[in-house]
Amino acid sequence: MNEVLYEVRYFWTAVMLLTRLPAPRLKGFQDAWLARSAVYFPVIGAMVGLLAAAVHWGAGFLWSEPVPAVLAVAAAALVTGGLHEDGWADVFDALAASRDPKRMLEVMKDSRIGAAGALALVLLLLGKLGAIVNVPPGRIAFAFLTSHVLSRWSHLPLLWKLPYARPEGGLAGPLAGSVSGARVAIGTLFTLLIVAAALRWDAVPALIVAVVATLGAGLFFRRRLGGITGDCLGAANQLVELGIFLTLAAHRP
Repeated sequence: MNEVLYEVRYFWTAVMLLTRLPAPRLKGFQDAWLARSAVYFPVIGAMVGLLAAAVHWGAGFLWSEPVPAVLAVAAAALVTGGLHEDGWADVFDALAASRDPKRMLEVMKDSRIGAAGALALVLLLLGKLGAIVNVPPGRIAFAFLTSHVLSRWSHLPLLWKLPYARPEGGLAGPLAGSVSGARVAIGTLFTLLIVAAALRWDAVPALIVAVVATLGAGLFFRRRLGGITGDCLGAANQLVELGIFLTLAAHRP
């Protein structure tokens, strides 16, 4: 029974970490809960994806595209506090500022957004919206669901294999390198079940894109920074999400 209660606590820790949804106060909170909560990241992605799909469906009764797509993307960003989009912008600001790892980390820590980050963010949102309006109507809800599940899944292998890049620590510090292989395996199983049930055979290209994007991001951050930060996780998240939307929107012969 105690194990079940702890898993419930880990779930709510994931909710508080990745969203702004209301959650109960967790008594006796420990940093170790953060790493153990990672197994539920894909489940949180499913919640966000279903919310975005519901907003898109409801808006479709009043407006034609691209308004429902805009509102759905806005709803997902609102419920997560723009956490991952912020990481995407910060990483591009850092890339534009310097090739020196120390300087890049300093730029990412700056709360202000620069020209490179703003441009990258605009192009990201345009890319998402352009892809969403080209997804077949019967698949759009599944596109929202799977893109958010797979984008949150991308955190698991990165947190499992890569160390934290900042010596002074930070929000993602207790997670990086601390997520066990068993938790990654269980989270991956959750992901596979959800994506396979939603997309059937279309799950194959979506999974390939997610794995390639995650692996590429991980190799890049390891080479340039020696590890990851919270911003790196956010950027990888958005890369996977965009990749899934583009994959499901691609015209088939």
